[in-house]
Amino acid sequence: MINKHLVCTFIIAVSVSVSNAPGQFREPNYAPAEQGVIASPRIVTKAPRTPNRDLIETVTEAIDISSRRYLVANEHSPWQIYHGLNAYRRDFMLDLDGKLVPAVDWLSTTNPYFRGLPWFEKTVHGGRAHKFTSPYHFEGHPNQSLALMVMCNLPLDHKFQTDGGPITVQDIVNNAKADLNPREELTWTLWFLTHYLGSEETWMTRRGETWSIEKLVANQIETQVTKAACGGTHNLYALAAARNNHVRRGGQIRGVWMQADQKINRYLVAARSLQRPDGSFPTNYFRGYGYPKSFSEQIASTGHMMEWIVVAANKKQLNDPWIENGIRYIAERLIQYRDESAECGPLYHAVSALVLYRERVTGVEWPRHDVQPTSPTKTPEASPLANAPEKESAAPTKTAENFPTPVRIDDQKLDAKPIMPKQTAEKPADVSKQAQKGTLSIGIEEDLLREPKETAPVERLAAPDEGTIVQ
Repeated sequence: MINKHLVCTFIIAVSVSVSNAPGQFREPNYAPAEQGVIASPRIVTKAPRTPNRDLIETVTEAIDISSRRYLVANEHSPWQIYHGLNAYRRDFMLDLDGKLVPAVDWLSTTNPYFRGLPWFEKTVHGGRAHKFTSPYHFEGHPNQSLALMVMCNLPLDHKFQTDGGPITVQDIVNNAKADLNPREELTWTLWFLTHYLGSEETWMTRRGETWSIEKLVANQIETQVTKAACGGTHNLYALAAARNNHVRRGGQIRGVWMQADQKINRYLVAARSLQRPDGSFPTNYFRGYGYPKSFSEQIASTGHMMEWIVVAANKKQLNDPWIENGIRYIAERLIQYRDESAECGPLYHAVSALVLYRERVTGVEWPRHDVQPTSPTKTPEASPLANAPEKESAAPTKTAENFPTPVRIDDQKLDAKPIMPKQTAEKPADVSKQAQKGTLSIGIEEDLLREPKETAPVERLAAPDEGTIVQ
C-alpha cells in the first residue's frame, strides 16, 4: 500500500526542483497581500555636469584683466561707455579726474554732456537718452543706450538728471513705446522693452499705430540676419532674450514665440557649422568667410557670436565642446593681448560673452527689474559725484591707490599655447582730439600689471569705434 504522505512529499520536492532549474524561473505577476505593499522605485536625480573649472578660471582672469581698460569720463563718448556698461554692468568704473568712480553713479547724478550735448533729455512723452548725432558718439540705433544698460538692471524709478529736471527709466520706457518707428531698426527697442514689459503688453504709438512685444518679436523674426547690424548677432540676441523672458514669466512656446524659437535654433546650428577648429568665427559672420588679421578683428566676430549664443543656448548646450571652445578662444586672446589696443565695440561685446557664460554655468539668475540686489548702488543723495565737475581737468594724474591689486598672469600658461605674433599699437597723444573723430584707442600699460610707483602718473588711453583698426 502506497503511503499517500510520501507521494505528496515527492511531488512537492520535484516541483520545487523543476521551478529552480536554470532558465525555468518565472517572476510572479502579482504581489502577495501577506507581504505588504511593494514600494515604487527610488528616483535618483542625475547630477548636473560640473562646469569646466579650468575654463571658468581663464574666463575670470580675462574679465578681471580687461576691467582695467578704464574709459575717461567727459572724454570718451556715450556710445563707448554704454558698451562698457553692457559688459561690466554696475561694476563698470570710469576715470574721473584721476579717480575711479562707478559709471552708473556718474551718469545718474551729474547730468553729463558730450561735445556740448546732454546725455539725457526730457521729451513730451517722458524722456530719452540723446539720439544719434555722429557715428560712435550717442546712439547708433533707437533705444540702443538703454538696451546696453539692461544688464545693469536699473529699477523703473531709477533717475537720470537732465536740464529740465530728473527723468526715470519708466519715462524712457514710455517714450520708447510712443516714439516707435517701424522704418528704423527695432532690434534694440525689443532688447530694451522686453526687460521691462510683459509678453502681453500692447500700446499705441504717437503715430496712432498699435504695437506690442509680440509684434516686435514678429518684426525681428522677419529681419534678414545677414543684412542686420554686426552680422545679425544683435537681432538674434534680442530674440533670444525676449524668448527667455517670455518663458521665465510663464509663457508658452507657441505662435510667434514658436517662430522665434525656430529661428534661434536654426542659427545655432548654422553658427556651429561655421565655427573654425580654434573656436573662432568668420569675420563676415553668417556669410561664412573672412579671417581676422588683428586683435580687434579676432575678438569682434567671435565675441559678438558667442554673446548671443550663450543667451540662446539651453543648459545642456552650454556644456557642448564647441561653445566652450568659443569662450576659451575669447578669454585667451583677451589675456594674450592684455597690453594691446582694442576697439570698444569688439572688446566689450567679447567681455559680455564671458560674463554671461560665467553667470549661466555657475547658476546666476538672469536679472529682473522688479528684483533688486540687497546692496544697491549708491543713491544720488549719498553719491560722492553729486558735486563732481562737468569737465575733465587738463592733466589728471593717477596714483597707486587709484588702482586695484594687479592680476597675476601665468606667462608659462600663455606661452604654452601661442596664438598670433604680438601686435603693437600707438598710444594716442591727445585723447580729446581723437575723441572728436570717434576713433579712440584703448590699452593697458604693462606697468599696470606690476606694482605701480607711488606717484607715477599713468597715461590715459582711449578707445575707438567698431569700424576702425588702430595700428
